[in-house]
Amino acid sequence: MSDYVEMLAYFGVSGAHPGGIELTKTMIEHLNLASGDRILDVGCGTGQTAAYLGHLGYEVEAIDTHPLMIEKANLRFKREQLPFRAQQASIEHLPFADDSFSLLISESVLSFTHLPAALAEIKRVLAPGKQLIANEAVLKVPLTSKEQVAIREFYGFHSLFSFSEWQKQLASAGFRDIQILSFDEHMVQEEPTEMELSDQIPSSLYDTLQTHYDLIQTHREHLSHLVFECTV
Repeated sequence: MSDYVEMLAYFGVSGAHPGGIELTKTMIEHLNLASGDRILDVGCGTGQTAAYLGHLGYEVEAIDTHPLMIEKANLRFKREQLPFRAQQASIEHLPFADDSFSLLISESVLSFTHLPAALAEIKRVLAPGKQLIANEAVLKVPLTSKEQVAIREFYGFHSLFSFSEWQKQLASAGFRDIQILSFDEHMVQEEPTEMELSDQIPSSLYDTLQTHYDLIQTHREHLSHLVFECTV
């Protein structure tokens, strides 16, 4: 895992994706979900989104690849008396049966995956006609090869796509009705609003946090996040 992902885990950053939990709420309110629908939160982190969905009465499954994130998510679920637990699993190898979910939500996760494998698994576990919502990094303005490499290596991204490239990837994987939801960049949280700090944090991760802020400032005109909605 990249130092960036380690930093998120040790600092226990909730809502690390742009827009934070407020954008997540807007995304969910936009959908026509039924009470009791089964939702999968991939890359659940500290469990903020999954907990919100659980309190709304949905049946929730939550996965993450980082054991510290899973530990913090499960502490949250226990504290908030929610009836589910996060499990360690990869989006490229989901431990669920075909057609299991009405919605899969991915918040700043897909860029870290081998995308064709991840999309194939998402398509497999979603029931026919059901939805994927993804809040992902998007390249607004071209970068040099050197700049792209630097960003991908720091964050641990497998890919860094423009919007048209995201559309192509989703369409090639068999998704349809691909659209972008409204995204207000003023909703982006410059500072994380909720953290669950580990007792001991490696000093190097403070440097990682600063590098993250520096990259955001340097590439503010090049990078953004867009919310994709599509169906299987």
